[in-house]
Amino acid sequence: MKVCIIGTGDAGGLAAFQIRRLAKEADIDVFTKRVELGCPPCEIPLVLSGAVARWEDLIRGFRDKSSFEKRNINVHLNTEVTDILRQEKCIIAEGKRYPYDKLMLAVGATPSIPPVPGLDGKNEFALSTDIADGRALEDIIPKYASAAIIGAGFIGLEIAAALKSRGYSEIYVLARRGIMRAYLDKDMAERLESVLREEGIELVLDAHINSITSDKGKKRVSLSDRELEVDFVVFATGAKPNVQLAQKAGLQIGETGAIFVNRHLQTSDPDIYAVGDCMENWDIITGSKRQHQLAMNAIRTGYMASRNIVLANALVYEGTVMPFVAKLFGHQVGSVGFTERFAREKGLDVVSVSVTTPRLRERFDNKPAHYKLIAERSTQTLVGAQIISEEIVTGTIDKLAVAIANRMPLAKLVQIDSCYSPNVQEDQIAVPLHRLIDELS
Repeated sequence: MKVCIIGTGDAGGLAAFQIRRLAKEADIDVFTKRVELGCPPCEIPLVLSGAVARWEDLIRGFRDKSSFEKRNINVHLNTEVTDILRQEKCIIAEGKRYPYDKLMLAVGATPSIPPVPGLDGKNEFALSTDIADGRALEDIIPKYASAAIIGAGFIGLEIAAALKSRGYSEIYVLARRGIMRAYLDKDMAERLESVLREEGIELVLDAHINSITSDKGKKRVSLSDRELEVDFVVFATGAKPNVQLAQKAGLQIGETGAIFVNRHLQTSDPDIYAVGDCMENWDIITGSKRQHQLAMNAIRTGYMASRNIVLANALVYEGTVMPFVAKLFGHQVGSVGFTERFAREKGLDVVSVSVTTPRLRERFDNKPAHYKLIAERSTQTLVGAQIISEEIVTGTIDKLAVAIANRMPLAKLVQIDSCYSPNVQEDQIAVPLHRLIDELS
């Protein structure tokens, strides 16, 4: 079997390793136009902040070229694939033909920069899975003390936290409609806003940017009510799936603008699969199509598609419930499923409760947790959850992700046994669950 994989991020890298594990004799070629293997954007702020000392410390496993060589996987760095010849079942890279039996598109996404008047490419940055973007930003951080971050998703806020840890005195975060809208409702976002402001981050919400220009070595950000002068600008305004190669090959593009795939992660050509940030995803709750660009989604879709390539579509992809977590200034922010706002936009009749739990382990200096749970009234099932705490939230988010994915009734969810010890952080989800059930009664 000859397999070609275009893309060396988490999805493509893991897929190559998995195919080798299952098919010892397969010929595997992996292509990227980058000079280095990929790195998730969420890890780049770790180096920018100094929490991780060197870029090399992020390079491990399928981000390490030598790991491919040990597995007899051919990695073609700095090699752009320009064509997919579906009838001939080969790709063209740097003018050379590479035949395939199965092809995987793991081509990721590219930062989306809004068309703001005045942009000239000087001291303007964005992060992607290309470590080169991180290196470029790291190089200039020691030279300056002020920055404007356009966009208030988790990458933008993590960059803000990284700059604060490096001693920056002026950090502006500009957003049109509040912070982390994809993951938090307004009431929960306001809790995080308070933390950011206490840390010295200036939030400019409802920001309307007229222009961003360069003037005497500074960047001038013109807003509707004032002008900001900073040393550089970082765009954290989302990413667009890379679909140009798929379009050129005549593959179907989905309604969200990403590459259409079926439940086996095949594109409209059954011998071509698409995974990770470039594929069109769908949510398990309603089945609606969406883009979902997170590292764990890349890893699990890369794993599933690689097994389907070797094992004749043995796995069925069910979709996503969008679990998410980030850490900002000592606070963990977790969410899963729909926000209340998004659920209502989708036409769901939902009920929500917000609860702040007490410090039940006060003798161990634990911290309270802020919960928001959202349930659909008719089915009495959970459709979303948000948690903010200085304690660990990932275990609870993962538990609720399983409940949402399996459409577990609240009456069953509340009966799940939980472990407990006064020495160990406990899961306090029972309190908001009880309140939610009461609200639905």
